[in-house]
Amino acid sequence: MDIATGAMKTLLPKLGELLVGEFKLQKGVKGEIEVLKEELSSMNAALCKVSEVPAEQLDEVAKIWARDVRELSYDIEDAVDTFILQGMGQEPAKTFGFKGFIDRTINLLKKAMSNHQHHGVIKDIMKQVNMVNKRHKRYKVSDVAARRPIISTVDPRLEAMFTKATELIGIDGPKNELAKILVDEGSSSGQQPMIISIVGCGGLGKTTLANALLHDLKTKFDCQVFVSVSHNPDIKTILKNILGQLDEYANINEAWDVVQLINKIIKLHENKRFLCVIDDVWNEWAWDTVKFALQDAKHGSKIVITTRNKAVAEHAGGVVYELKPLSVDASRKLFNKRIFDIEDGCPPGLREVAGNILKKCDGVPLAIITTASLLASKPRHTREWENVNNSIGFGLEKSPAVEKMKNILNLSYNDLPFHLKTCLLSLSKYPEDKKIRKDVLIWSWIAEGFITEETRPAGTSLQVIGESYFIELINRSLIQPADIVDNDFHDGEVHACQVHDMVLELINQLSAEEGFVTTLLPDGQQAGTRTSAPQKKKKIRRLSLHYSNRSYASPEEIAHLSRVRSFAVFGDVDSIPPLSSFHVLRVLQLEDCSGLDNNHLNDLGELRHLMFLQLWRYSATRLPESIGKLESLATLDIRHARSSVVMLPMSSIKLQKLVRLFANRVRLPDGLALGNMRSLRELVAIDFTPEVIEEIGNLKELRVLRIVVNYPDMEDGTRNSWEHFLLSLQRCTNLQDLFIETNVTTECSLDSMQYVPSSLQRFMTSGMLMMAFPRWINSVTLSSLNTLSIQLCLDLLPHHLEMLAELPSLRFLRLWSAGIWKLQKLSIPSSACSFRCLRHFYFYSSWMILTFQPGAMPELQRLCLCFDPRLDRNNLDDLGLKNLHSLRHVVIKFLSVEPEDRQEAEAAIREDLKHSPNHPSLELLFLG
Repeated sequence: MDIATGAMKTLLPKLGELLVGEFKLQKGVKGEIEVLKEELSSMNAALCKVSEVPAEQLDEVAKIWARDVRELSYDIEDAVDTFILQGMGQEPAKTFGFKGFIDRTINLLKKAMSNHQHHGVIKDIMKQVNMVNKRHKRYKVSDVAARRPIISTVDPRLEAMFTKATELIGIDGPKNELAKILVDEGSSSGQQPMIISIVGCGGLGKTTLANALLHDLKTKFDCQVFVSVSHNPDIKTILKNILGQLDEYANINEAWDVVQLINKIIKLHENKRFLCVIDDVWNEWAWDTVKFALQDAKHGSKIVITTRNKAVAEHAGGVVYELKPLSVDASRKLFNKRIFDIEDGCPPGLREVAGNILKKCDGVPLAIITTASLLASKPRHTREWENVNNSIGFGLEKSPAVEKMKNILNLSYNDLPFHLKTCLLSLSKYPEDKKIRKDVLIWSWIAEGFITEETRPAGTSLQVIGESYFIELINRSLIQPADIVDNDFHDGEVHACQVHDMVLELINQLSAEEGFVTTLLPDGQQAGTRTSAPQKKKKIRRLSLHYSNRSYASPEEIAHLSRVRSFAVFGDVDSIPPLSSFHVLRVLQLEDCSGLDNNHLNDLGELRHLMFLQLWRYSATRLPESIGKLESLATLDIRHARSSVVMLPMSSIKLQKLVRLFANRVRLPDGLALGNMRSLRELVAIDFTPEVIEEIGNLKELRVLRIVVNYPDMEDGTRNSWEHFLLSLQRCTNLQDLFIETNVTTECSLDSMQYVPSSLQRFMTSGMLMMAFPRWINSVTLSSLNTLSIQLCLDLLPHHLEMLAELPSLRFLRLWSAGIWKLQKLSIPSSACSFRCLRHFYFYSSWMILTFQPGAMPELQRLCLCFDPRLDRNNLDDLGLKNLHSLRHVVIKFLSVEPEDRQEAEAAIREDLKHSPNHPSLELLFLG
């Protein structure tokens, strides 16, 4: 599903379900549904064709037609969903109908749904479909979309290429760091060229940095090449450009094909040492073609790639350099120089508002330059600058500078496939600077049908597909990774994101234009528009309220809510619209329920279509009984509750479609058999009780379990309960992720556990649960394990390390060793199977020092070590960090080091890292 095709991707399978399902349909009605499905399939194909054209290049007629089809698909799906629920006996015998597409007065609760009326309902639908199809043919919409001319704009990178060196601010650090790598390393004549990829979002200054490098290092190389690949590359033109720069007198035959051009380039550079910048590479295939002409160069030649897509950089190989935003100080200097010609020229009266503006720009040079160019044309008064500050967030300003920034962001947006455009636009419901959890994002995508069974490869879950979407948006630099504090269960992965203000502004505008999400800000203004509220005649499909206490009490306002599919409230609110107003709601996100009580949720049971329910900061100690009526509910998220434990009602047993239950601590009432919730796949975090222990083994579909074992809840039968729990775990044959959270250190241990499910991929504990090294840690039992975090109440011995090193899939390893023996060193050797996949390694011990032999941990990217104060310079000299050839980030924690010894300790670590190939970043922490 995507913004262009509305609900088509989810509607078509549902029509198929009506045809083959056990619904009491007359034969004639089934025939009409078959015809409807065929018609809608054709319309979907036409919509996909229209959606391939960038919005700014799309004819207005095509836009109107596409909008009408989207609205039609939403209304049909709402009708079909209601009918399916009735057919399954889950919906009361209400009435509904489908009437009047053009005048927008459809009322799904109008006609009785007795069998003899189905024919009339389908006829109404077909009438509207035929009207839209005739309009498509009459105006030749597909042809109009296809023949729109592509409007050429000035390449925004030109300014970066020809900017004077004296005007560049904030790039000296990255430039010097990259220059050192380019000049000092890999200069032997026999090796292939070194590759460095500069990765970052649009406007971060990648082209500026690469061009500055080319200028500064031109005397170090025989020749220099700068070519831009861009979004839609013409490979022949690029190769001709390279050829011409290698030899300005080259006689280029226009008839040469790609192979001939590559051969000519290879011949030209075989005796030259060149520095080549391949700028703005968008996809892997473009690089794969260009590299054939350059990969065999000798004499210490170097290739610099710039890209917005981290996956492209990793595919190219070599060093991946992630360009960071400018510092606060560099941002201020760049901003001031653009407006006042000097770096400290901002008058005192404007400094506060200038700081607010720079905060929005978030260190992105293009955003700073764009905003500064806008301000340079305005009077230097606080009120004028405040107006700009306010308008920048809402996209109200129109100027060439702002349009240039928008064009650059549009390039990235237009390059997205359909499904990622939809997922990105859904982020427009979130407030500015909001940290957005990955899991919540993916669950809402699934609930709204943005990720469908149709797109799911065999053996791949919708959750996994959603994670791939999330990662791709990060790789394309359209969302930024963000941290969530969870030290005990941190696994090195990205679990949250943020949206840069400039990107948020763009998607707010696009979302408002397409009617995708209606986001109302605290002042009542609709994000992305100039209006203070949604238009009365415009249907709202997705509604987001930011820090609003608007009551929606009038009948007219409530009528607007009847077609809302997703409703989100951010911030503390005292009231929400009546839930009975939402007839077709799929997603309900209430991020702060602290101001609400169960009275506000009285009508929760009316939301029969609801698939995702988020009740964060819930105040009551028990969920309402009406939750049991939500037969479509797949996700229940009640984390961050104000009460230490939230009790589920007995009616929860009716939630037969519940896939995931997330909480900080949740408890089951007596008599509720957890094993009857047969669809449950993810359970986080449930209290350790005898009933739960017995039932866990009955959850045959369980994939994720996080269980809480707290000392105050333990009774005299702790040991027996714990042993029963371990036996239950062994019955969870499909378990993939296991998290055990405890403050109990004596009664519970994993030593007696015979084995773990062979499907286990992640195993993490919080607390000392291992008095001996687990016998089930071996390469056969844990062949699929990729994440392991354990605390050992013993010293780590060489043979323990060997057992861990043989785990074939291990990517993340965190070890606490609590032994209290004498200081010792433990060497990590290299071998064909030793930690071959490990990328993140965290090791904490007061008495042990790890040393790394050449070739050890070949894929390790992040290393975190904790050292004891008894270590001296001699113990730090031979850690072997330089032998970790893939290392990018190092964190060293020193415990209670005296101030006079810190400098020496730091010098030893930096000396060891000095010759590391990737020049990893170093973070030193002196604790205590």
